[in-house]
Amino acid sequence: MAADLTQESFLRLARLDSGEKIDNLPAFLFTIASNLVRDHQRQAIRRERLDAGEPSEELPCGNPGADEQLAAYQQEQLMQDAILALPEATRQIFLLYHVDELSYREIGERLSISPRSVEYQLRRALIECRAYIKTRLACDTQGRRS
Repeated sequence: MAADLTQESFLRLARLDSGEKIDNLPAFLFTIASNLVRDHQRQAIRRERLDAGEPSEELPCGNPGADEQLAAYQQEQLMQDAILALPEATRQIFLLYHVDELSYREIGERLSISPRSVEYQLRRALIECRAYIKTRLACDTQGRRS
């Protein structure tokens, strides 16, 4: 690009009317080159803007907005409430599996129950958590309508 702009600078100098007197030829040539570089940079910026497309209303930041953070917090709180509403033994099995990442066999050994019982309790925990969340969401929706 530098070579092209240098060549263009000399071409513009050559195209000048032969009757024009230039007092400081190097300074004049430098001014022509500077203007060409500035024009080239402006065009590059315009091209980048055009290539980028229309401006988006979304924030360029990848972090979630306040409304998304609040929704995530509320969902997490609702899930925690649902887990706390489980019977103690079921909650313990649920946490050992989902938080401590123990297998059915490991949980069974720790609690002296069969892996099949662990599986049953986990299924029961999911059903009860879903029912709890569904009920709470239905109550919240009805409360907002009133």
